[in-house]
Amino acid sequence: MRLVVPAAVLALAMSALVSAQDKDSTVTSRTNIKADDARVVSMTGCLRQEVASGLYLLDGAVVASGKEVETNAKVKTDVDKDKTTVKGKTETEAEHGRVATSGTASTFLLIPGNNVNLASQVGEQIQVSAVMVKPGKGDADVTVKQQTKVDPEHGSDSKSESKTKVELPRSPDGRYTVMSVTPTGDTCVQ
Repeated sequence: MRLVVPAAVLALAMSALVSAQDKDSTVTSRTNIKADDARVVSMTGCLRQEVASGLYLLDGAVVASGKEVETNAKVKTDVDKDKTTVKGKTETEAEHGRVATSGTASTFLLIPGNNVNLASQVGEQIQVSAVMVKPGKGDADVTVKQQTKVDPEHGSDSKSESKTKVELPRSPDGRYTVMSVTPTGDTCVQ
């Protein structure tokens, strides 16, 4: 993958936001992903990792798909003495209001995109926005716009905005490159 706009800016902004968080906080974000020559897909399910291959798999369903997908997420974290509670809520809309819910559970092969950490989400229920580049020759152009607001219970709010352009190479198989992850706060039943 070749970044046209440095993703390092986003990484620094997100790390600054995380360090600014108090124990109890609410993070709201809006992520808009648009792809040329590819399909943007929003999926929800349980993330697992195969030990032998190291591959990430999502057991779940497609919530929405299209050339453009927008996801609004709100994650509330409450930290008490011995207990941390995370609750997440996401709303996803595809291409000008059309939402395509498949309802059919499937297994999807996920590849973490730049600045996406899937390892910390294994065993959790998550919502992902990913890009599926059809097999063939040439790259697909993807634009990711993200707005994030961190509202700590005791402290000042902080905001960040970023726009990243990425060229994703075509893949010989049905892999999904994950552009954003939102935890739902639920663990998966093994």
